[in-house]
This record gives sequence, C-alpha cells and structure tokens, in this order.
Amino acid sequence: MVSLVAVESLPRLIIIGGGMAGSRLAHDLMATEAGYQVTLISEEAQVGYNRIMLSALLAKEIDAKDMPLVDIQGMREKGLEVVAGDAAANIDTHRRLVVLASGRELQYDKLVFATGSRASILPIDGSKASNVIGFRNWQDTQVLSELPSTAHVSVIGGGLLGLEAAVGLAKKGHPVTVYHRSGWILNRQLDEAAAKMLQAQLEKYGVTFRLGQTPEKFKCNAVGKVIAILGKDHIQPADLVVMAAGITPEIELAKAAGITTNKAIIVDAQLRTSHDDVYAIGECCEFESQTFGLVAPIWDQLKVLLKTLGKTPSVFTIEAVPTKLKVSGVNVFSVGRIVADEEDQEICYTDVATDHYRKLLINGDQLVGAILYGNVADGSWYFQLIQNKTNVSSMLDTLIFGEAYCPQDVA
Repeated sequence: MVSLVAVESLPRLIIIGGGMAGSRLAHDLMATEAGYQVTLISEEAQVGYNRIMLSALLAKEIDAKDMPLVDIQGMREKGLEVVAGDAAANIDTHRRLVVLASGRELQYDKLVFATGSRASILPIDGSKASNVIGFRNWQDTQVLSELPSTAHVSVIGGGLLGLEAAVGLAKKGHPVTVYHRSGWILNRQLDEAAAKMLQAQLEKYGVTFRLGQTPEKFKCNAVGKVIAILGKDHIQPADLVVMAAGITPEIELAKAAGITTNKAIIVDAQLRTSHDDVYAIGECCEFESQTFGLVAPIWDQLKVLLKTLGKTPSVFTIEAVPTKLKVSGVNVFSVGRIVADEEDQEICYTDVATDHYRKLLINGDQLVGAILYGNVADGSWYFQLIQNKTNVSSMLDTLIFGEAYCPQDVA
C-alpha cells in the first residue's frame, strides 16, 4: 500500500469522463502503478459500467450487477479519487485547473479528455420535447425501462444502436416503429440481401420498419410532449421517441478551453492534443480526420496513451474493425468493404433453410470484405485474412465455406 504522503507527491492526472474509455484508462493506470495521482470525473452518477450492455439491461437479459466494466470500489481502495455526478464545467489550461459544476477546483499536471459523445438530435420540428431521448447511458435506459408496456415507441435510426434499442423495447412488449432514411437497415455494415434477412428476423420480435423515411414533424400536445410522428403519408402514435441517428462527439469543454477541434478533439499518433500535457481518447477524439464509435480502436488508443504517459514511444494506427450485432437469436458480422468496386470479385452463398448468408469481396489475390449473417463462426478468421493481407488465390473455390474447408497453411 502506497502511503498518503507518497501519493500526494505524485504528479496529478485528471481524466474527464467516467464512461468506458475513461474508467478503463483509470483502471489500467491503477493496475500498472503508472506513477500518477489519478482523479476520474464523471458527469453521470454511475461510473465505470459497460455501455455495450445497455440493450441487454433494457431487455432484462441481465441486471445491474452485470453492468460494471471495472471495479470502481477496488480502484478507490488503491488510491483513485472518483468524482461522480459533478461534471467538469471549465478548463483553464494556463493555470492547469479543472473547475467542476459544483465550483470545486482541481489542479492537474496531465489531463485526459474521455468525454465521449451524445446522441445526435435531428433538426425535426418538436425534437426538443421532453420525451425525445437518446440511448447512450444508464439514465436513458432507466427512462425506457419505466415505460408502461403499452407505450408506443418510435426509434429514429436503423443502425446498430437503434436496432439494439428497438429489440430491447420489443422484448418488453412495446409496439416499436423504426424509421431509417436508407432503403435498408444497417446500410453501413450490410448489403441489401443480408439486411433484408435481418429485418425479417427483427419483425418476428414485433418491430415495424419504415425505410427510406425520416419523420417530417413530431406532433406535440399542450404540455410539449410528443404524441405522434407525422410522415409524408401517415401519422404514427408515439409515447416516446428514441433518437439513434448517429452520435456527436462531446467537445464543447475542450473547444471553450482553446484546444483545437474539428468534428472532435484533434490528436496526434500519441493521442496528444494541441496543448501540452493534454490528451484525448475515445469517441471525443479525431485522428487523421477520423472519429471512433467502436470499442476496438478505442482500446488500441488506450494502450498507446498508457505508453505515452509512461514515456515509452508508441503510435496509434487506424485498422479495419469488424462490426457485430448481437441480439438474442441473431448474429451479424461484417468487416472491410460491403459494396464491390469494379475490380472486385464477389462470392455469395445463401442457405434459405438455415437462414444463413455470406458475401466475400476479393480484390486481386486478397480478401477485402466479408458479410456474414446467421452463422458468424468464421468471422474472426476472415478478419485475420484481411488484416494479414493473406494471398487467398489458392482457396477461392472453398473460401466462402470457411476455415475448415481451406488449406490450413495459408491462414
């Protein structure tokens, strides 16, 4: 156990954001005894939970005890200071000071932004109503969990988050309608064929889809609550609206402090911002004009930042990341390209009896994209082939059937 005097003599590192990136960074710093006095500031009262599990929590497939990502109490016992429910309100980079909403001031030697993102609210008339919410945190999930089972819910956005929210609500017995402006759901991860198979499965859960549509207006009652969705040719009753049409990096605090931002907080390959001793990781950062919404690259950033803080040279690079959608009874996997270029060879396989679909894209002698629906057991293997730029020319006849049917010495 480190003595109090010794801890207080360590450089002070403040992490703003108690979500997955911030709490995991705090955990790893405490676990490695990296030589910092660490303070974790969380706007939310709940700190260090696994945001990926919110849809399972909503569907009551798990409960609150299954949500922790890290052991916050154990970290406190090792010396971590946790400030929960008191957001950072201002940063003075000249005085190296973080001012909290409560007025409390905290001095830092190094500062890390892990402020994440917020649900993007589309500019639809009525979208500022109190029953228009995102699906980003524990509080949103509590609101959805407390709805009467007869409440009609409209989800705006048929991407990963929107579909997870829709299925979780449908499993609780809610009538759910998903609006999606594209012609098919998960259009950034799936081709139309795979998306139609997924849609058919989700419709069995009770989810209704309105594709190629964005609501024109939210009709509100006298007290300012949405009661219906107005479309071009329909009126859809709604007791609550979930906005899942993308995310907006939370950068206002950094921008007000004079830190360089674009879509998000701009960082270099060591996750450093434009200011000395100030860093950013996760959904709030931007590297090489790219932002990050999936966990895998954020964990890579975390590893690099740990080395940077430990003064060990390391660089963050952007790699292809597979996408997985997991709801009960449905497995979807995609990585790389989903639409063939002119020079790509496309190999497809559909098994109607087992509701199984695969599409592979080959460019020259390399696999450059894969979509799997139903049986996704070979997803990791296909991902490895893409990452390693493996020559697959000798197994084109069997590649679609997976690793078990291909020469083992090629992988």
